Amino acid sequence: MLLAAFVFNLGFYMLIPFLAGFLKEQLLLSATLVGVVLGIRSFCQQGLFILGGLLADLFGYKLLIIMGCLLRALGFWLFLFSSSTVLLFTAAILTGFAGALFTPAAQAYFSQQKDISRAQMFSLVGIARNGGELFGPVCGVMLLSVSFDTLCLGAAAPFAVFALIFTFLLPSDSKKSTFNASATTADSGIKKMITGVLSNKPFIKFSALMTGYFMLINQISFAIPIHIVNQNGAQQDVAWVLTLCALVSICLQLPVTRYCEKRHTPQYWIRIGIALMGLAFLSLVPQWPDDNRLFHYISLSLVAVIFTLGTMVSFPFIMSQISEFAKDQSVATHYGFFYLFAGFGLVAGSSLIGIAFDLSNLHQHLAWYSLTAIGLLTALLHMLLMPSAEEPRTSQVHNSLKN
Repeated sequence: MLLAAFVFNLGFYMLIPFLAGFLKEQLLLSATLVGVVLGIRSFCQQGLFILGGLLADLFGYKLLIIMGCLLRALGFWLFLFSSSTVLLFTAAILTGFAGALFTPAAQAYFSQQKDISRAQMFSLVGIARNGGELFGPVCGVMLLSVSFDTLCLGAAAPFAVFALIFTFLLPSDSKKSTFNASATTADSGIKKMITGVLSNKPFIKFSALMTGYFMLINQISFAIPIHIVNQNGAQQDVAWVLTLCALVSICLQLPVTRYCEKRHTPQYWIRIGIALMGLAFLSLVPQWPDDNRLFHYISLSLVAVIFTLGTMVSFPFIMSQISEFAKDQSVATHYGFFYLFAGFGLVAGSSLIGIAFDLSNLHQHLAWYSLTAIGLLTALLHMLLMPSAEEPRTSQVHNSLKN
């Protein structure tokens, strides 16, 4: 499954970063139509996570992971026929829906592993995904140099191959919801799962607070490129920041998680990590001479390193806490609900910082101060609203402390 996490991101980042450019430049589609296509893909993924989680708890993680792989492969393959508007939208819908199917199931599958702590498991998942994100665009450029058709087939291939591998090698006894086991019909099972999630007040409160985390998480790909353009920088500067983030995470994620597990509670590190993510953007506040590119790269590098450190500290514990709050009941459904809050945070964060950039005439660094405020406020609210008495403890963490 860790190899699959790497390959999935590899395939995704082979195609998606180049899709908009191809549709606009080669097929001469309007920017509005391209935006709608990409927006539908994101909406079908973020908006349907809850459905994917419910189905995974009803029918098992393995089935949903395989179905998601097949639909993602089919969706990428259909981009071969992008000249047809109907098939283009069909490809976008299938690609997004595929992610909604296998992501909650995969997260729930990872959370039930017993060999290491859940936090360490999600650290490894993060490393695998960052590796795919790092090498995916490189592979995409090489395939695109041959043809767009080759790129589509190359991006679809990993998902088709792993659908076959999972069919025969992924254990079929993945845990289903205990609600489903006692329900007389699928409808009653779904109702009980939804009721169970909505009545889980600590989980709902935690998920709502984590919208602040997701308001920050996408800013390296949103706010930083806008800043670089405003500073008359090059696209290579964006690549430098993304590459540095990926390399730092790949090299240090697991040691950082192990260090954190031995010293404080998960909730403590979640607060520290989110605060660091917000504070990272203060590195862009100092003004340097326009002709000194060294300071420009130092600022960008500081943002990348501090922000990545914040995500390394917080991400594994955020993901592991969801399954802890679920108490091994309807775990995939909990992840599905959690991603609804994540989607809201992503949209709210991009919108708010976009407004801050537009109002930069009021204050040059309004965007950076806004991001810092989001990080610190989220950390403060988390500290006040998630007291230590509500912090779930895992047997894995206790075992790691003993060792």
